[in-house]
Amino acid sequence: EIGELSSLGLIFLLFMIGLELDVKALLKMGKVVLVTGLMQFPICAGIQIMIFSGMQSIGLSFGTGAYSAMYVGMVCGISSTMVVVKILGEKGEMESQPGRLTIGILIFQDIWAIVVLAIQPNLASPEIVGILKTFGMIFVLICIAMAYAKFIMPAMLYHSSRNIESMLIMSLAWCFFLGIVAILPFIGLSMELAALIAGVALATFPYSAEFNGKIKYIRDFFITLFFAGLGMQIPMPSIGAIATGFVVAVVVLIFRWLGIFLLVVLMGGGAKLGAIATLNLSQVSEFALVICSLGMGFGHINTDTMTIIIWTFAILAIASSYIMGYSLQIYKKAAALGNKLRGRPEGEGSDHGHDDHGDHRDILLLGYHKVAFMLVAEMKAKSPQLLKRIHVVDFNQDVMPKLRAIGVSCSYGDISSPDVLEHAFHG
Repeated sequence: EIGELSSLGLIFLLFMIGLELDVKALLKMGKVVLVTGLMQFPICAGIQIMIFSGMQSIGLSFGTGAYSAMYVGMVCGISSTMVVVKILGEKGEMESQPGRLTIGILIFQDIWAIVVLAIQPNLASPEIVGILKTFGMIFVLICIAMAYAKFIMPAMLYHSSRNIESMLIMSLAWCFFLGIVAILPFIGLSMELAALIAGVALATFPYSAEFNGKIKYIRDFFITLFFAGLGMQIPMPSIGAIATGFVVAVVVLIFRWLGIFLLVVLMGGGAKLGAIATLNLSQVSEFALVICSLGMGFGHINTDTMTIIIWTFAILAIASSYIMGYSLQIYKKAAALGNKLRGRPEGEGSDHGHDDHGDHRDILLLGYHKVAFMLVAEMKAKSPQLLKRIHVVDFNQDVMPKLRAIGVSCSYGDISSPDVLEHAFHG
């Protein structure tokens, strides 16, 4: 059936999200990212659940399921990794300060999504023992994944790194191996959660961009089937469902400012940084569809709730493509209006956040063979100060220790891949 095939799209999607979730990089982020990322989802989800429950009590329907208002409020607390990363990549802002803050918050949202997926099966009968058992099994699965990632996967990926196709097969085999372990009767977790953990385990390797570039074509095919399957389950939308979707979208847009902008400002990030990050994250995640799809399987909600979430997702995805495209201009207009209302001169109180500090590499070598080798050797002999400005992208890992020894940074990548070239262009 199309439903069984489309579930592969969710597995690939969550695997790719996991590949972007580098825990080591997360711990190196500043307090603004850490505090905002930790607190944003509980604040937004908690307030939205209370508001939607109140609306439901006065007659606004979010579906006939017992947990419909709670599901709508909860899933709308997460923003879309797929939409945000795509637009930031096209704008070349992934490495900007607002871009890094945005990605950092998205990573924490993905972690919160793991928590939601863990407690979701026990939502109807939230027994402490059952929830603790679920988290215990997740911990066991993470330990298995990290043990493989530390002791087995490095050698396997190193020896297959010269052949991109074999690396792709290896990564997918790893994803489904962990998924099979997860669905064993005595573990009892979902393949979707296992795919996310499998991606996280591989995120620390230098091949994650390469994996994402290759897997996305398979993912897109099955994701198309996933959305087609959802569409086949949903009845013809009514005016009421569309109007409710608009109401939910407005509430999401309003309370993103409380959950992101206010926290960033309180943590000293500045109004500009907080405003642009908030505008970047003003949409609902594809995770909302995943969680609601699973919720329908558990009997928590019905198709009416899914219809509302799909309309909310569509409305905000379309709106955010324009909002993110003009985020800086929107901030400038809002700041000017705010200064005018407070009687301040235009430009007063504007801030630039924290300056970007980092290793600036503005000489990029795509491939490291005879010509590049001779060029680097010439620079080492005559202008060694230039070595600190060079970054090499190549798929031959044997040369990387030698390059790093002389101060040249390098990363793994197949320069025939458009995604690797795009990463190189954006830094």
